Amino acid sequence: MNNHRSQICGIVSDMLDNPDDSGIYPTSTAYTKLEHYINQQERIALGWMHAYCCTQADEGKPPQILEVPDILEAWDEL
Repeated sequence: MNNHRSQICGIVSDMLDNPDDSGIYPTSTAYTKLEHYINQQERIALGWMHAYCCTQADEGKPPQILEVPDILEAWDEL
């Protein structure tokens, strides 16, 4: 989670450090970077959840009964 905060702070700081000649902050650029970061993190989380469900199935545990918050909590513990 700290990495998320660092990434978000970096994007916002970059925006605030680089206003254009009129003093206007490039918010649309920052929003695009934030959107790309979120999309990337969603893909990573979905891939990890799929892999986790597969390992549970390999161990004979039915992945259908797994709850997403429990899977994400296991991911946070890594």
